[in-house]
Amino acid sequence: MDVDAIVLDLDGGAMLGACLASLRAQTVAFRRIIVFDNGSTHPTPNATARSETNLGFAGGANAAVTLATSTFVALINNDVVLDRDWLATVLGAMDEKTAAVQTVLRAEDGSVDGAGIDVSNGTYRQTRGANAWGVSATATLYRRELLRFDERFFAYYEDVELSARLLEGGWKLRVVGEAKATHKGSQSAKRVRALYLRTRNRYWVARLHPGVGRIGALLWEDAKLLLRGRSSLRGMIAGLCSRLS
Repeated sequence: MDVDAIVLDLDGGAMLGACLASLRAQTVAFRRIIVFDNGSTHPTPNATARSETNLGFAGGANAAVTLATSTFVALINNDVVLDRDWLATVLGAMDEKTAAVQTVLRAEDGSVDGAGIDVSNGTYRQTRGANAWGVSATATLYRRELLRFDERFFAYYEDVELSARLLEGGWKLRVVGEAKATHKGSQSAKRVRALYLRTRNRYWVARLHPGVGRIGALLWEDAKLLLRGRSSLRGMIAGLCSRLS
């Protein structure tokens, strides 16, 4: 099965180099590696394509996937290093009813960084090994024709919204219970209005997909996070009051 790899870059530098080296070292080769420069201050060397402005993770991924032609696309963050058998592992877990497959992600210290998305308590979080409901876009194999993010999200929780859409469409999402990739941790998103977007987009998912997350649970969590400066009141208001069609 042919697979194209997509890596979005935003001033990744050496981090991007390590990511690409791991893609080239796979025991099963990618058919093509697409590097999309998503508005870097210093243009990414040898990028396949570039945008003059930051389109966000959602817009950048959507633009990059139009360059892919394989049945499957591996979407890989530029702050991820894959084990050599990552592609062989996720391909082995893919079947005709599955839309996307990820493996467990490890942090640089070897601990579990994420093992899929958990929505069991009404909020959205990376599970550490149980209750996997959806897949994170950090390092995941998708069917190309199904990989389309909602660009209104710009960045953060667009993968949660896509997981909800795919599950509602009758597709399966799989998390392989082995750590096959190392994630350095959101280093590619420092220039994004992260706190506002993280807060706003959580409510958008709950409003767009009733039953996936609970507004009450999100409000309670954000009330506690606000006291520690880890949530955005503006984001809460926008998330609850924005017009969504």
